[in-house]
Amino acid sequence: MKTRLSSVVGLSMALWMAGATGSEPVSADTVVEPSPVGRMVQNMNPANWTMPQWKMPNFRSILPGQEEKAVIKKNKDGFVDGVQKSAQKSWTRTKEVLDPQKLNPTRFFPGATAGNKTPSKPSEPEKPGFFGSLFGLEPEAEKPKTPNEFLDGKRPGM
Repeated sequence: MKTRLSSVVGLSMALWMAGATGSEPVSADTVVEPSPVGRMVQNMNPANWTMPQWKMPNFRSILPGQEEKAVIKKNKDGFVDGVQKSAQKSWTRTKEVLDPQKLNPTRFFPGATAGNKTPSKPSEPEKPGFFGSLFGLEPEAEKPKTPNEFLDGKRPGM
């Protein structure tokens, strides 16, 4: 009990001393500016917090006008028509390709059938390219085609 009494007396003395040091008495109508520390403490108090005030944006300036709406509708209808035509065209082609009356395996691989043999073209001698002609080996001498040409040719050691 004694500690409570001494703390109350100490507190009242501190308040009396704080009020006595001022040069003029403080009346109820006088507003006292808080110190910088007092302002900081007041800002940290959640009871003093306020929600920020924002003005709602005007979306009418963002929305398209009547003229733009007509253009959008026209483009949308054109897009839908284009998709419909494309789908119709694809379906028609699919039906043509998969028509059982037109399915003939010989049409898929021309030249692979026994009755469709064509004589092959004689192959042309392969010519060397630019670098092949620069760095390639010298062309070989023409070989004899018949036995008589072979016998008439050069003989080694003679």
